[in-house]
Amino acid sequence: MKTLYRKFLSHCRFNQILLFGVIGIVLLAGCSNIQIKEDMRIPLVKEVRHSGTYQDFDYIIDYRYVFKQENLQQPGEIELTFGLRRRRAHYSLTVWVNFLDSEGRILAKRVIYNLGNRTGKSESLEGPLETPPGTVAIAFTSTARDFKSRQ
Repeated sequence: MKTLYRKFLSHCRFNQILLFGVIGIVLLAGCSNIQIKEDMRIPLVKEVRHSGTYQDFDYIIDYRYVFKQENLQQPGEIELTFGLRRRRAHYSLTVWVNFLDSEGRILAKRVIYNLGNRTGKSESLEGPLETPPGTVAIAFTSTARDFKSRQ
């Protein structure tokens, strides 16, 4: 009887692991098609030094870029510099630049600012960033934790 019970329990654990694995795959597949809202997108202008300001609840970015790309089927490059000002104190703050296609889907992303228990400062990236084929816009996204939630 004990052997039958153990087999039953191991079978249930296998089904749970399988169920969670399937749920994880579905979630990952759904997240890979994330679209950035149109009002958050920054259209890329080719071969022209462009500058602007992006404001978020947690920070303000003053950015400058030059975007180079031969055609949409080829990778391009963007020379991006920025100054970031935090609007409030954070325990941690990570900011990404997202490379978007014409429908606002994320093609790739790159961390451009990472604060972990330090004071805020302006950042600039070393060298140009490669953009995936089909990139027509960028957007900044972030995750932040305040001091209350650092446990």
